[in-house]
Amino acid sequence: MIELKNVSKSFGEIAAVRDLSFEIPEGHITIITGADGAGKSTIFKMMVGLVRRDNGNIFLKGEDIGHQYGKITDITGYMPERFSLYRDLSVEENLNFFSDIHQVPYKKREDRKQRLLEKTGMLPFKSRRAGALSGGMKQKLALSCILLSAPHFIIMDEPTTGVDPLSRIEFFNIIDELKAEGKTIVISTPYLDEAEQGDFIVFLKNGRIIKKDSMKHLKENFPARLFNILPQGNIFDIIQQLKTNEQLKDNIYIRGKYIKYLQHDKADRNLISLIPQIRVEEEKPKLEDIYIYYERRSTNELLHQEP
Repeated sequence: MIELKNVSKSFGEIAAVRDLSFEIPEGHITIITGADGAGKSTIFKMMVGLVRRDNGNIFLKGEDIGHQYGKITDITGYMPERFSLYRDLSVEENLNFFSDIHQVPYKKREDRKQRLLEKTGMLPFKSRRAGALSGGMKQKLALSCILLSAPHFIIMDEPTTGVDPLSRIEFFNIIDELKAEGKTIVISTPYLDEAEQGDFIVFLKNGRIIKKDSMKHLKENFPARLFNILPQGNIFDIIQQLKTNEQLKDNIYIRGKYIKYLQHDKADRNLISLIPQIRVEEEKPKLEDIYIYYERRSTNELLHQEP
């Protein structure tokens, strides 16, 4: 549906987005993830015209939009990282206000408002002031506000930051319902457990894409074996010792009381015996493990590039 091709943006000497290209397929959930400062928010702001890109093109259904961002914003609900709810207005008054902003006819407004309040579980709180809502309820209200105009394309920038775990689950249940309705959704998040729920994934680091793929293909074609090791002795002392080993240091990391080990090929299969262990088990990688693999590989590739 939307494609970014060779898009770049700098703020002074800071390169926020560097020659970035990826597609957002219609009717699916695309997740953009990476650490703070990876460029997630800048990408979204360029897509809706809030920030002017330095280079590159944005296409909507194969057509280059140039700088006519209305072609995207007319069909888009955009939920920035800090959505501006009016704290002194009630839930219903906020919905009415954003309906007026989007020029939603009164009859449609009332119907959509009722359905959104029911869908999000906010109906019992429609008279409560927005400033008195919990973090999760504020985010559900913000989502309802952007859905009033019935957008086909939904952009959400870190929508669950600061939201409690239960509200995060409820929020993504709503996202799944929107996908089932045929909406095209793109979400940025630093939480890799949330990113698991996407259909397509884009890993960012320092404004660059380090990996992009469908979630299914990414997991089924992971190019390493992952071992979960319960170490014998103090895990932190063991890790420090192992990090002096050039062959091991980039392939190990701590998760809880376990050491995780990435085996890249058959040549390093005996290295696992260098880790003092009580038990070792092979397991399927989670998205966090996949991200660590590609993040470390991208770092090593940059270190070995010619200056």
